[in-house]
Amino acid sequence: MKRVIRRAFWTVAVAGVAAACSRTEVRQAVPQGEQTGYPSGYASWKRLNPEPIIREGDRVARNLFANEAALHRDPSGVFPVGAVLVKEERALAPDPSGRLAPRDIVRVSVMFKVGRGQTDGWAFKAFDPATGQEFPRDRVDPDGCYFCHADARDRDYVFSDVR
Repeated sequence: MKRVIRRAFWTVAVAGVAAACSRTEVRQAVPQGEQTGYPSGYASWKRLNPEPIIREGDRVARNLFANEAALHRDPSGVFPVGAVLVKEERALAPDPSGRLAPRDIVRVSVMFKVGRGQTDGWAFKAFDPATGQEFPRDRVDPDGCYFCHADARDRDYVFSDVR
């Protein structure tokens, strides 16, 4: 009887280890907490665009920033865990001459490299710049961010040239 129980135990244990090791999807390598919160001080990071990217149709201007980790991709172009990319969005408003110019920050959208998994290692969030609080899902769709960035899958989901 002990032999049957021992054999059953080892069969279950080995099957469990094999199943755990064979999973190709890991939800995240680090817990999403402080690592995926509001990126305080992002404006001091490497700015990726020399001038604001103006989208008159959206009535926003965008500035892009990368933290230090994002500047060190591996030879195949994959960003390391801990890479953070920020898209600062500013409202466009007419200047005294009537031309649209960037004004107040209205949203801070962020991509965080957290590992591998459901969204190929990236977490997407958007924050209210006045409070630093994450926008609720009825104001921002992180899944939509991922599906848009899927067009840049061959560049590890990043459109911008990060150097």
